[in-house]
Amino acid sequence: MLRASLLAGLLLLAACQQGDARNEAADRAEIHALLTDYGTTLDARDFDGFAELFAKDGVYVAGNGEGVSGPEAGKMMKRVFAENAFGFREPNYHLFFNEVVSFDGPDRAKATSMSLYMVLGDNGAPTPALMARYTDELVREDGAWKFARRQVEGLNAPPTTR
Repeated sequence: MLRASLLAGLLLLAACQQGDARNEAADRAEIHALLTDYGTTLDARDFDGFAELFAKDGVYVAGNGEGVSGPEAGKMMKRVFAENAFGFREPNYHLFFNEVVSFDGPDRAKATSMSLYMVLGDNGAPTPALMARYTDELVREDGAWKFARRQVEGLNAPPTTR
């Protein structure tokens, strides 16, 4: 009887641990989607979709180091793309890599990642234009992972205007 109870307890414990692993795997997949949706929305010029990636009180920090709210971030990025200060040809797009995610609880996480912003070069070939590092604080809000804070750090001087 004791053996059966012990075995049942071990099986229950193993099932709980597998459930946690599945939840973490699902959370990692959802966070990965959030990180890549950042680029996907910008590449599609979907600035409303971009703003929706941020939590209700989420902050986006880029360029001058001042943070703006998620909705304001969408408006800001719309202006940045419309002004096209670097004269980038379209299409242009983001490539992401070196993603690292750590959890601070069931509904909070931190992430770092990097990207290359690709543009069409003079010969029409895709060419790296900008490189960036992202430092993120993430929160699950209404069942979805969102940016509580996204800080973008440019890693190279912007190209000269073409």
